[in-house]
Amino acid sequence: MRKALLVTIGLALATLPARALPSQQTPPPAEQPKPEQKAPASIAGKWDMTVESDQGQMQTLLEMKLDGKKVTGTITGPQGAGPIEGEFADNKLTFTMAFDSPNGSMSIAFSGTLKDDAFTGVLDFGQGQIPWHATRSKS
Repeated sequence: MRKALLVTIGLALATLPARALPSQQTPPPAEQPKPEQKAPASIAGKWDMTVESDQGQMQTLLEMKLDGKKVTGTITGPQGAGPIEGEFADNKLTFTMAFDSPNGSMSIAFSGTLKDDAFTGVLDFGQGQIPWHATRSKS
């Protein structure tokens, strides 16, 4: 008798219109968390810099410290080292290097863009622009 009752209930439920059955909607999918956007890595540290001069490539070492947007550091090349000061914001780097030369005080302006952990840019020493690029130093 019990088995007959279960079969009858099963048949009755199967023949009811869909609206009469309790809703078995699947809940909306939970909102997927957005992938975290990585903050750009700090530019602080050592960078192997190559300047493309008329005399060929010149290898230098660019060392930078970052305090907010303010950049300080040094460039060390075959002729010695010099201090730099500038700014880094929105993946754009600008800095100047001032030094005394036999012809008096000189200033070189550098500008570059950070992309894929490498800089590309130009330097301007008042007589034209020269391309440069830099990658993180492995040492």
